[in-house]
Amino acid sequence: MPLKILTIEDDTSITAFLNVLLTIYEMQVLVANDGTTGIEMVRKESPDLVLLDLMMPVLDGWKVCREIRTFSQVPIIVVSAVADKQRIADAFAAGANAYLEKPISIEELVGKIREFLPQKS
Repeated sequence: MPLKILTIEDDTSITAFLNVLLTIYEMQVLVANDGTTGIEMVRKESPDLVLLDLMMPVLDGWKVCREIRTFSQVPIIVVSAVADKQRIADAFAAGANAYLEKPISIEELVGKIREFLPQKS
C-alpha cells in the first residue's frame, strides 16, 4: 500500500509539482490548497505524513500545525521559504517534526519522508 502524503499548500503549481514527483516514488498524494481544508483532510483521510507550507492566507501553517496537534500525531514536515530562525522555531513549537527550506530537491524531500516512515517506504 503506497504512503499517503497530504500536501497543505496554497500554491497550486507547487502542489502539482509535488504530486507528479511523489507519484513517481509510488506515494499517494492528497492536496489541500488552504489550511481549513487541510485540517479536515487530516481528520478524514488519516494521511501517513503531512507536508505543510507556513505562508498561507486566512489560516497560516503555524495555526494549522497547532490545530492538527490537538487531535493527531501524524508527522508534519514544514516545507517553506521562511528563513527567519524565530519563525522556524515557532513552527517546531507548534508541533512540526521537521523543516525543509524551499527550494528543495525531490531527493531531499523523499529522504526526509522515509526518515519519518521507514517501515512503510
